[in-house]
Amino acid sequence: MSVKDTPDAFEQYLAAMANWYEVSDVGEADRKAFFNRSRSTMTMAGAIGHGACVRQTLSRSPATLRRSDIDGLNLLCNTAAIVGDVDGRDIRAEPGAVQLRDMTRPAASRLDRVDVTTLVVPRVAVPQALLSREAHGVVLQPHTPGGRLMRNHLIGLEADAADLSDAEVEAGIQGLLMIAVRVMGLDNPQADEPVAAALHRTVRRVVGAHVERGLLAGELPPENDELARIAGVSRATLYRAFDVEGGVARYLQVRRLNHARTALARRRDGVPTVADVGYRYGFASPTHFSRQFRQHFGYSPSDIEPAPVPAGVTMGTGPIRHDVLVEWLEQLKFRTP
Repeated sequence: MSVKDTPDAFEQYLAAMANWYEVSDVGEADRKAFFNRSRSTMTMAGAIGHGACVRQTLSRSPATLRRSDIDGLNLLCNTAAIVGDVDGRDIRAEPGAVQLRDMTRPAASRLDRVDVTTLVVPRVAVPQALLSREAHGVVLQPHTPGGRLMRNHLIGLEADAADLSDAEVEAGIQGLLMIAVRVMGLDNPQADEPVAAALHRTVRRVVGAHVERGLLAGELPPENDELARIAGVSRATLYRAFDVEGGVARYLQVRRLNHARTALARRRDGVPTVADVGYRYGFASPTHFSRQFRQHFGYSPSDIEPAPVPAGVTMGTGPIRHDVLVEWLEQLKFRTP
């Protein structure tokens, strides 16, 4: 898509990217010649795609992080050099370097040419070693053997993803993550999973899917006895399964808080109110909602501002649908391992 065939192409791009990245530093000449070409393949294991666009700066500021609600790991490889800032740390990536970005942490990148292959994997599917603060912003340069291996795997997987089954794409993504762990020298023991651990994972997956369907339908999670019945286990097994989540009650509260944050980011003109959102997701009072929200996210519900949409731009008819990708990734983050 370009301004040649869609006069408001740049404005549509800004609106579609608002919950993904803040776009800045696009010069007047680039606006007049604006274009964007993108393709993507989406599976339950992650989204992989390629994009080409004019020079720009892409940022995930604290305001964007509060609004976007995207929770995952981004691996990207651009054919041009990238300079930027990651959590206050300067980075410089050579053309063809592979970078790791935690989408819940601040980052900014200046791209003089956007020709990027990118993979976003929901947090639940990422090895913990790649989610550490130290891993955020790592650059695997192409002159190193490990960097070349990562680049070739990422670009090759993206090129063939549309012709592969979901299972094959998932295997390719998991293989890429394992390569990243090894190349970065991170510990990732692959011991056989005990039977009890496998059972607990299944319980969390079944309960998580049921809770998610209910919240999307406007229903609050049922009592623990009902959750145990749905999972086909005793209450004791249910409790043990959610120990890693801080307990069943904590797990359910986090789910409700995440859905509340999504609802707040989609408000327009202050409707619904913060109090109404809190009540909708089962919080007893506005004070209780605000306190729990701040304790979990580090900021208050009123700090969330909806993404700006340029006047006259209707995303439902535009050819750029980054907004669809964002909504899909938001849903993936509610999956339970």
